[in-house]
Amino acid sequence: MPLFDYIGTDTLGKAKKGRLTAENRQEALIQVARKGLAIRSVHEHTETLWNKPLSLGSSIKLADKVVFLRQFATIIKAGVTVSEALDILADQEEKNRSFRAVIEQMAADLKEGRTLSQAFENRGKVFSPMIIHMIRAGEGSGRLEESLDHLAIYYERLHKSRQKLTTAMVYPVFVLCLSLAVVIFLLTSIIPMFRSMFTSIHAGLPLITRATLAASDWVRACWPVLILLILAAVVLVIVSLKNKSSKLRIDYAIIRLPLIGPLVYKSELSRLLWMFALLISSSVPVIDALQSVEKITSNLAIRRAIHNVAEALDFGTPLSEAFSREKIFPSIVYHMTAIGEKTGMLDQMLNHVAGYFENDVAQANERLKALIEPATILFLAVVVGLIVLSIVIPMFQLYQNFN
Repeated sequence: MPLFDYIGTDTLGKAKKGRLTAENRQEALIQVARKGLAIRSVHEHTETLWNKPLSLGSSIKLADKVVFLRQFATIIKAGVTVSEALDILADQEEKNRSFRAVIEQMAADLKEGRTLSQAFENRGKVFSPMIIHMIRAGEGSGRLEESLDHLAIYYERLHKSRQKLTTAMVYPVFVLCLSLAVVIFLLTSIIPMFRSMFTSIHAGLPLITRATLAASDWVRACWPVLILLILAAVVLVIVSLKNKSSKLRIDYAIIRLPLIGPLVYKSELSRLLWMFALLISSSVPVIDALQSVEKITSNLAIRRAIHNVAEALDFGTPLSEAFSREKIFPSIVYHMTAIGEKTGMLDQMLNHVAGYFENDVAQANERLKALIEPATILFLAVVVGLIVLSIVIPMFQLYQNFN
């Protein structure tokens, strides 16, 4: 559908400009008039190299969706119609032009008679199956604002947990990169300056000095090979991640990693169980809810287990028993699921388990931060200290020879 740029004036005489989707210019004029603007100009948008927005990777981030869902839920609660709410959200979205175009296209879908869930479904590359199921369930039950509110809460929690995990990993990665840069600088620039001095020492050089000199020679002579090896490793990882069987093995390995593995694993389980509970509480069928959960997890090991659970349900197996067959799920998952099935409070039991894992992740995250920070500093001190010692020890020997 074509895009149109418009400029108009509101009732206070303030200029407003924006972009919308329409079948033709006449329909674009009507849409601008519906916004309560006095039309100054409307013309079809032509994208060129100069006005095309630049984007690295996905142009619509999780933070954008968090703000959108929270504002959408708030506006609907205020009694505004869905179509008007989307118009308001499109006008407010000024930072991300790609997301603004998506919202405008959804608003256009509603004006053409489509439902909100269909508008979301038509943008399946932007919105996850969970959002689509929740919106559809909210429309069917007449509790759309409640569904939007639940989605907003869920994505806010998801955004915070990802930020915490990222923050926990940024510091050690930074220190490791800094350590590597310092080591390379010392080996390529500082150590060679002392080589001629060391050759004047008649006694044999210490082992640590000989090893450092050898490492310096290797790095200076073979740095192109080193760069090629790093690039080859990066390419190998990318290719492995694109291969399903290789990615499955990598995902299993990630889960089994010490310290980091349990953190990633429990964080993913918490997110998926909370989403599963949310879908069930919104009257989404259990199998449909499992299929939605399966599609959004990036870990193939967990995705495979969820797929097996959904298949078992198709054959009439109780949910708790299906969970118990998959060794990747801790025993607390199927025990609490069994209690939920017996009491009719499955969504609440799943929420309790998700909360348990979430608290466990938060505590593990704090412990990991407390452990990693001194460990990375110690690593940097040891590496740099060894290189400095390899220089200082021969200098003492040289001083003793002169005396």
